[in-house]
Amino acid sequence: MTGCQETRILRASHIKPWRVCNNFERLDVFNGLLLLPNLDAAFDQGLITFDRQGKIMISPSFRKSASMLGITEDMKIQLDERHQTYLAYHRDMYRGNIL
Repeated sequence: MTGCQETRILRASHIKPWRVCNNFERLDVFNGLLLLPNLDAAFDQGLITFDRQGKIMISPSFRKSASMLGITEDMKIQLDERHQTYLAYHRDMYRGNIL
């Protein structure tokens, strides 16, 4: 997404929150994204999510702050089909924030 190769600052972010996952989902690598801290925090709060093609979706109420944090509408992440169930859950959970 950002091209950052500095893995020491990247964060493993659960797509479907750990607290609502079963044991399989908690350990499933496709229930995770490797994100920069600013993207991780925004994702965890439901201020951003990703569509089926991996294009970022930014909450209208967060757009100004997102821009200041370097989070832009042209960002896209590579996804595997196995991410889709988890991302659908995330989009649904935060539907009021994003859509």
